[in-house]
This record gives sequence, structure tokens and C-alpha cells, in this order.
Amino acid sequence: MDHGNGFYTVEQLRKRLSISTLVFWRYRPIGQRVLEELAHRGIRRIELLESPEQFDMTDSGSMRLIGEVCRSCGIQIVAYHAQMTNFADLNSEAKRIERVDRCRRQIDTMLELSGVVWGSHARAADPTLVRCYQELARHVEGTNALIAVENFRPEGLWVEDRITFLDELDHPQVGMILDIGHVRDRDGANPMCVPGGPTRVIKMCRGRLFHIHLHGFKDGRDHFPPFVEGDSIQWVELFQSLHATEYSGPVNFEPKGEPIHHNSLQITAGVPERIVEMEAQTR
Repeated sequence: MDHGNGFYTVEQLRKRLSISTLVFWRYRPIGQRVLEELAHRGIRRIELLESPEQFDMTDSGSMRLIGEVCRSCGIQIVAYHAQMTNFADLNSEAKRIERVDRCRRQIDTMLELSGVVWGSHARAADPTLVRCYQELARHVEGTNALIAVENFRPEGLWVEDRITFLDELDHPQVGMILDIGHVRDRDGANPMCVPGGPTRVIKMCRGRLFHIHLHGFKDGRDHFPPFVEGDSIQWVELFQSLHATEYSGPVNFEPKGEPIHHNSLQITAGVPERIVEMEAQTR
């Protein structure tokens, strides 16, 4: 994993570098032009954001077209981010069954495209959520698919809460999406911005960490490109902790793009060189 000093090489990070298509959401459609731009910048892995106005993640035909364009551009889909999928509005067994079936179909099309991680915006860990994830876990058994749950800012959805939920399920194919901009302490602060915080949070995830959402954090807000002026994320410690715990998933960034941030692609493409340089300066 390292080159003798206990840290990643530029090439190791570049091979795992991924970006969420959130960077194009609502201003540039997913198609050949944007994917060619990613490949040209050296970003060849994507987390595909659920965008029903453009494609249907449950439909093999729709997703086959997306997959063909990705392959023609040298892009690999590593994950589905089912941002519109949660389980908090299911007030009948029929609705619950329908939602689980929809998720199964999303996972199936992801596997057809050689993706690995499917993650939802699941909300509170009530018995309904537990039952839904149990059924999804059974669905992926015998495949290489991983299903994940993301942390959020409200109490009850913190990293600690998600780990409790995952421990209860205790399934090797169910784990965590750690979003570093959503992490909070009791005082409302983001521990990923405080020395020692990233180490504590990554250790808390233990072997449950399947996927990450990385982005800059500034003035209490997330989804910035990394390293922008005022970004307070402890980037070196974060990557040192990921390396030390042998995190094996994509190094996936989730910045917003235009018209909010105009340099997200360029900055994300330069992460491997930047983070290795920053880490070397600490030695």
C-alpha cells in the first residue's frame, strides 16, 4: 500500500480517485462530453448520483446506455448514490415491499455495470429500516455488491448511530458511507476539522467503512472542492487514518460544481499530488 514511509503514493491515489456526478447535477447532463472531460483530467471513476430526470437506475435498458457511454470514455462506475431513496415514508407493508424491490433493481443494474457500492439516504434506524436492509443484504449475498448507509447532521443519524445500526445487522456486505461534511460532535462542531478528529472518526467506523464522500468544509458548509481557501478539513490526518486502517474503497470526492464552484474538476484531479506533498511536509 505504501512506498516505505507508511503513506500512499501519488499513483496509488490516482488509481482510486473517484468523483460523484453531483459535480454536474442540475447544470450539465451526464453524457459523452462531461465523461470525456473527466477522463482527460485523469478522473476515471465515478459515483453515479440518482438523477431520474436523466436516467432510471432501476431499468437495465436505461442504465445500459449510460454504461456504454462510460466505457467509450474510459470511465468506470464504482458506486450508485441513491440520494432520493430513503425508508422514512413507508406507512404500509405494500409500500415497504415496493421500496425494497426498487432498491433491488437499482443494485442489479449497478452490478450489470460492474459497480460495487450502493448507498441510500436512509433515515432513522427504526424496525422498518432494519427489515429493509436485512432483505437487501440477502439480495446481494453471492455477489460482490456492498450496500451502505450514510451519516447525516441530525442527531440519530450520526456516525455513532450508523455504527450501532450496522452492528445490529452484522452483515459483511452492509456498511458505511462516511460523509466528512456531515459529521458532528455534541457541540455542533465538525470533528473532521479538529486535530485528532479524523483519527477518532475513522477508528469508530472500524471495518464497516465501505465508501467515502470527501469535500471541502468552510464556514460550516460542505461540498466545496478540497483545499479551497478557508477549507478546515484535516486532510493529511484524514488520509493518514484511511491508510492506517487499510480503507480499500474508492477515494471519492463529492464537491458541487458550477455555478457554485467553477474549479471542482481541476482541483479534484490534482488531489493525489497535493495530498502526498502535504503529507511529506509533515515529516
